[in-house]
Amino acid sequence: MHINNNAQANQIYQIQNIASNTSEHESGTTIQNKTTTKTDTVSISNAGFNAKSNWQKIADEYDVKNISQNEIGSMVSSLTDNKLISSKDGLYLMAPTSMNQDPEVKYDLLASMRKRLASAIANGSSPEHIKNTESALNIIEELKALSN
Repeated sequence: MHINNNAQANQIYQIQNIASNTSEHESGTTIQNKTTTKTDTVSISNAGFNAKSNWQKIADEYDVKNISQNEIGSMVSSLTDNKLISSKDGLYLMAPTSMNQDPEVKYDLLASMRKRLASAIANGSSPEHIKNTESALNIIEELKALSN
């Protein structure tokens, strides 16, 4: 899960525990309710606060629908250096489409990742490979959504 800002963190992590105590007297006419509310808070590091702006900067810098293999390498370095993705995700993103691919030729990485996932599913790849390919595709889709 990516926590991008303080409001989002508060929305996710704010926990309210409401305890109600009800007592009824013998006469059956008096009911007393007591409600208490407790709130937990979390602290988010500067890196957490900067995550959203780092995602946006990277999305603004790279066009995932028109990108070369060399640019993908730079993009993955930016993502991993900022601790936005794992090294495993980086490897899945950087996998070339063919052995003879020119690293300077631009192509549609988003469409390519969608084809890779469809192929992995159709060819009965391992569940782990499919999961990792889905994760890489989700990263590319997030970057595309941020670039709009």
